[in-house]
Amino acid sequence: MANFKDIPDFAPSATLWSAEGAAAGAPAASAAPACAAASARRAGARRRLDPRTSLAVLLMLNLIAFAPTKPWTEVAAVALCAATMIWCGRASAALRWLAAYAAVFGASMAVAAFPNEVTASFAAMIVVFRRVFCVGMFASNMIATTRVGEMASALQRAHVPRGGVVALCVALRFFPTMGKEFSSVAEAMKVRGMALSPATVLRHPALTAENLMVPVMSRLAIVADELSNAAIVRGIDSAAARTSYYELRFGPADALFAALFGAVVACVALIKLGVIA
Repeated sequence: MANFKDIPDFAPSATLWSAEGAAAGAPAASAAPACAAASARRAGARRRLDPRTSLAVLLMLNLIAFAPTKPWTEVAAVALCAATMIWCGRASAALRWLAAYAAVFGASMAVAAFPNEVTASFAAMIVVFRRVFCVGMFASNMIATTRVGEMASALQRAHVPRGGVVALCVALRFFPTMGKEFSSVAEAMKVRGMALSPATVLRHPALTAENLMVPVMSRLAIVADELSNAAIVRGIDSAAARTSYYELRFGPADALFAALFGAVVACVALIKLGVIA
């Protein structure tokens, strides 16, 4: 019996290639090496949480970020996000995020230790950034490890309205695409002799904005339309029940991480009620 988890993402495309090759007299097995390589990559893929677990944890982190709480709950949430990234095989990314959080946390403590008119204008901004840091950290891991097909299947099983499914699936691919577009524009600026650096921004702020932000914003508007059209072409807004190549199931890791993040949310609630000082 076939295991649908092992079918590559581009299986329909491979089938079309085989059919076209057969029509032209070429052997239909020409796509077999590519399919075999994709199956091998799939077998060695990183571990990932179930998309439904990721969405539930993301909701918990928003509660932690925007509820009045203690700094140690924020640190606990960031530590759990780092543990999740390490479990998913993204240890280097976890270390980078932890280093960034340490810098932000240190800056917020420094601002609090030396209150004056200059630091007061930055204090609120730094604290808000520190509070929502765990949300961005976990969201980046979810985007990096969750396939669009898995997310669409999970949202349909959760009976999310079709418009919400389309919006979330497009957003899941929009942010990685945005990063690639930004890198491409920065590389083009470097070729033109205007490398993107803090010194360049300080010396030529208007010229930097013109050469960076204008092409990025115009390109992103086009990319958003392209991603939406691609999702619609793949039938994401179809009224028929969706089938998926991916077998979604809750595992022990899903239960463990959901329980750990839930424990942090419970601590936040107890702090709010005054049970924990």
